[in-house]
Amino acid sequence: MSETLHIYTRVSTSAQEDAGTSLESQKDLGIKKSKELGFEYRLWNEGGQSSSREDLENRPALVELLSEVESGNVKHLFVFNPDRLSRNDVTWNVIRLKLVKNDVTLHTSAGVYPLSDPMNKLLLGIMSEISSYDNQIRAERSRLGKLEKVRKGFWLGGPPPFGYSIDKKRLVENKAESKWIRFIFQSYLNGRTIREIKQELLSNGVMTRRNKPVWSLGSIEKVLGNTHYSGYYRFKDGKSGDQVRVECPSIMPVSLFRDVQKMREGRTRQTRIKESNQKHFYLLRDFLVCGHCGARYSGRLYKAQYRSVYYCPRLERNYVNEGTGRVEKCSNRRYLKIDETDQLVWDTVLEVLSHSNLFKEEVKKQVLGESITHKDHAEEIKKLKRKLKVVEKDVADITNSIVNLETDKILKRRDRHELDRILRNVEDARIDLEAQREQLKVQLHGLESQNRWTDWLSKFGDRLGAMVDFTPQERHEFLKGVIDHIVVKTLDKQSHELVIRFKIPYVNDSLVWRDANRKSLGYDLKDGDFGIGVDIDTKKKIPEIPIKTMA
Repeated sequence: MSETLHIYTRVSTSAQEDAGTSLESQKDLGIKKSKELGFEYRLWNEGGQSSSREDLENRPALVELLSEVESGNVKHLFVFNPDRLSRNDVTWNVIRLKLVKNDVTLHTSAGVYPLSDPMNKLLLGIMSEISSYDNQIRAERSRLGKLEKVRKGFWLGGPPPFGYSIDKKRLVENKAESKWIRFIFQSYLNGRTIREIKQELLSNGVMTRRNKPVWSLGSIEKVLGNTHYSGYYRFKDGKSGDQVRVECPSIMPVSLFRDVQKMREGRTRQTRIKESNQKHFYLLRDFLVCGHCGARYSGRLYKAQYRSVYYCPRLERNYVNEGTGRVEKCSNRRYLKIDETDQLVWDTVLEVLSHSNLFKEEVKKQVLGESITHKDHAEEIKKLKRKLKVVEKDVADITNSIVNLETDKILKRRDRHELDRILRNVEDARIDLEAQREQLKVQLHGLESQNRWTDWLSKFGDRLGAMVDFTPQERHEFLKGVIDHIVVKTLDKQSHELVIRFKIPYVNDSLVWRDANRKSLGYDLKDGDFGIGVDIDTKKKIPEIPIKTMA
């Protein structure tokens, strides 16, 4: 397939175009050149247009041709002379830059025109940098322009929050939606739950911002925390990180918004307290996990039938996602009798520990007082907590300082450049303090975990021989020291299994003498597995399930 010579023709006046001579001669010379090169040709006729302007608005043929150049479809271009492309120096250099970048050979009636001699390369390099700089300046001006519009209350883009519409690029109240926003806030303040509000919206056919009939619980929570409805929001500039407080129409009394925020905070605290209060005690409820859907098992007492069971609550919890299409399924229908399951797990744990050399070694160290520095740990924990308290106060103080400085910046109370410098320094200090805080928290968690294990050994180490007499609460606390979790699996209709996963690899660990004939040289302990399986129906242990690492 032969190459194509693209022939561009133009005259400066319409009179020359009507005469036909100049355009025809350019065309003829171009066709002649294509034959000399053995190329096909394609004609681009601009007709009579001026070439002295800096832009190309009056040159549609040339614009289309340059688009083909940038697409890589043009490798050879013919013009009668270079001024056919442009007589304006700025425009000509821009065109020349495009030709060089795309490896285009420029042919003229006088021969090949040199685009890449040293001087041209220098000029093209300068033009390229100027073009890049110009693009950056335009982008920065655009960003600053958008930021200034936001400060003046214009909506930057995207769908508005539910309750608002866009009019002349500003947020305005949407009367049809805002009444439902007030309904959501007032209902919450009156004590209705999020789920009750969701059902009310559904029954009244209130569509979400994305035109969906079902509101998720999360979206209603977001509505309740959205500051737009009280008359302002914060816009964050993606490049500088600057936050701008933007005023917008409020669609409810500020007192209503404030009261709801206080109630939300109170409900969150009550939920945490409620979760810690259990009506009935179940030994294994903190440990049992469904092997099919991952849900934590629950316990249930049937007083009339004098029985109690553990079960997967997935089906009854699916009401949370009702109507959202995110209902999770679980194939595990196995109910476990609480008394039998508790005893099976307890017996299995005692059996594993009674044969575990690792466990015996820990108990021995506790009884003999070896390697246990509980007092030292307690002192170190106190020191870390004091340091953490100081750092957290410093973080809070610096955060307040940043807010005050940002306020001064927005209100133009001080020099902007000075404030930017101070803000950078203060922000760096805040980041350093937060890094210190995270490091202190990690150290504190490690020491507290170590102390909990020491406390556990102190409490149970000298009573292990009497474990069969532990109360249910003591058994629960004991299990918390050694068990991570227990997976419940339904293998088939007749076969069910528990997989007990320990925090330390106690299962089938071993003690190896360094010299069997000279035991005075000591021994080494080898880790076992983390888990052991137990058939619920036959009570048979399944040690062939190795769990080398914690899941």
